[in-house]
Amino acid sequence: MSDSKTFHGVTQAIFDCVKTTSAQQHGTVYNPANGNSGTSKTTGTGWEVDMTFNFDPSSGDLAYTITYKTWIVPVSSVWDGISDTINLCRKQCG
Repeated sequence: MSDSKTFHGVTQAIFDCVKTTSAQQHGTVYNPANGNSGTSKTTGTGWEVDMTFNFDPSSGDLAYTITYKTWIVPVSSVWDGISDTINLCRKQCG
């Protein structure tokens, strides 16, 4: 499986907020924790979503690729969740 999406207009502060918020709300683990590229994993009872991420601070592009997900998680829910978190962080970071 490979499904990718790029989010534009992301600052370092917004990306840091996204990582913190997703960890607090969904238990997402970014590896490396302070890296601009790597992997992320979110798990729950009976489901899992694994992704790669790449944040380019100079362009403001944040790209994710789903590398694995259980069938119960719709792809649209993954992208909607990330988009909602980015928008929340945009409001918080001004």
